[in-house]
Amino acid sequence: MIANLMLITRMSVRLTTVVLVTVLIIEVAISVSLRWLGWYGTGSAIQFSACLVFTLLPLLIAFVILLHKRLKFSVRSLLLVTALSAFFLVLSLMPILRHRAARQSSAQLLTAKVTINEGMDWDNFYRQIALHPPTKLPLADDDALPWWLTSLITKTDSIPTDNSVRDIWLSSDNQCQILAENWERLSSLQSVSISRGVSAEGFRLLQDVLPRFEHLDSVVTNDVTVPSDWYGSLKNIRTLWVWGEGASRGTLFDDKHLDEIVSLSNLEMFMVLGYAFSDRDARTLAKSDSIKRIVLRGTAVTTAGESELVKPDRLVYRN
Repeated sequence: MIANLMLITRMSVRLTTVVLVTVLIIEVAISVSLRWLGWYGTGSAIQFSACLVFTLLPLLIAFVILLHKRLKFSVRSLLLVTALSAFFLVLSLMPILRHRAARQSSAQLLTAKVTINEGMDWDNFYRQIALHPPTKLPLADDDALPWWLTSLITKTDSIPTDNSVRDIWLSSDNQCQILAENWERLSSLQSVSISRGVSAEGFRLLQDVLPRFEHLDSVVTNDVTVPSDWYGSLKNIRTLWVWGEGASRGTLFDDKHLDEIVSLSNLEMFMVLGYAFSDRDARTLAKSDSIKRIVLRGTAVTTAGESELVKPDRLVYRN
């Protein structure tokens, strides 16, 4: 009996010594860091460490209980350890997993060097052409993390949630593949821009997926070769921007593409830039029953061709 008491006393003394030495080392490390780096040089590290300790506190307590019981599991200790582990999962691990899951697709797109934006600041342009801008979607809900977790998600906190992405710029087939695989998570997408680097395979992927976006308002094709029958698939868009910058400048606009654009029943605004868009093209475009605003930039359309485009409910802008 006396031997057992002495053993327990020695273990208590050792544990106390370990704790005191650990605290002393931490204090020395903090003092040295503040001395050489200043508070702002170490504040984030100290905050991160504090958050990490607080987050893992239930597991630490469970570990101490098991050590105190000499790793012997009684029913009571097992229930207590299980409860503490569940407490850790509910209050710390699950919120972090939900936080990362809400940004899964955005993280993939950013890794593939896709440009994504949470807002669309085109109101001034639409105001100039007297056309109402895209619908302002409500801000996506994002579960606020407890304060003790904020320092643990700094790498993902700057990534927008999947359902808050409004605008995407694509420049490769791989990026198109990622969008096609994750379109359901990008439920608030309103604008897609496609530039040089996207091949026919990338356009095929987009042709299948773009009509599925409920809020998609505008599509931009910028200095890229567009396959036949692709424009005709954009049944759900309201604005179309066709830019022929770079190598495509001055080339003729494909007649079949123009016929597809004319057939789009929901298209209200069409902008063409940098193509040798002629009066003959203007006469074809004038057949559209839905287009209310036409913007011509750097085209070959003359004043006579422009007059054929004008209607009581349609305005034409040139520069």
